[in-house]
Amino acid sequence: MRRWFIAVCLLWLAGGVWAAEPPLQVRFSNQEYPPYAGSRLPDGGMLTRLVTEVFRRGNVSVSYVWYPNNRAIQLARNGDVDGSVGWTPSPDRERDLLFSQEVLPFRMVLFQRKAQRYRWKVLSDLAPYRFGVTLGNFYSPEFDLLLKQGVLHADESPDDLSNMRKLVARRVDLVPMELESGQFLIQQQLPPAQAQLLVAQPRAYWHAPMCMVVWRGHPQAAELVRRFNRELAAMKRSGELARLLADSRRRVFLPQP
Repeated sequence: MRRWFIAVCLLWLAGGVWAAEPPLQVRFSNQEYPPYAGSRLPDGGMLTRLVTEVFRRGNVSVSYVWYPNNRAIQLARNGDVDGSVGWTPSPDRERDLLFSQEVLPFRMVLFQRKAQRYRWKVLSDLAPYRFGVTLGNFYSPEFDLLLKQGVLHADESPDDLSNMRKLVARRVDLVPMELESGQFLIQQQLPPAQAQLLVAQPRAYWHAPMCMVVWRGHPQAAELVRRFNRELAAMKRSGELARLLADSRRRVFLPQP
């Protein structure tokens, strides 16, 4: 009986310590990357909603400031904000940022004009063509290396929509982008006559993780990532993350009046 009582007390104390984690507040940059993130989307987009809820369960409240893609990541890297949402790890970024475990995966594909045909096995086979890329985005270790080596050729834009418009206008041949985000962008932002000209290639050239990031110089950077990863893992195990994502997807894609 005495041992049982001690065990219960220890569990109670452990639970008390867990519940007594001090509340934290962070200010994150966020980007316009529908359907995953967007200032005008329900709950800030699917990924934003997941990150907010995961942090809430770790007793961390998050506020967001919205910027173009390249500005959002740079603010986090400089420490002008505490962190950001929706980034994939790269050696360059990891010098300034701590990355969480994967929140969501996404498929990087190549968008093109429907009338064109591109036969390729490896990315270097596409050397004769011009890619539309967004300043500050990371497209894969192989893709970025081929760009630096001059094997692939790119035309930079400040945002993804500009790249799709260039694709329609034949100023670029291919646009690398996450499948669902690219489709959402084309459907929502291009006139129907232009949207029907574009299509995603069925083959993904890279699968990448979308993560939450915290500036390495933040005094509680490691603690923020620890809490986030702990709650994220718990929500994945219980199925709550999948249910929340399904509900958020429904809200984001629901036709607006």
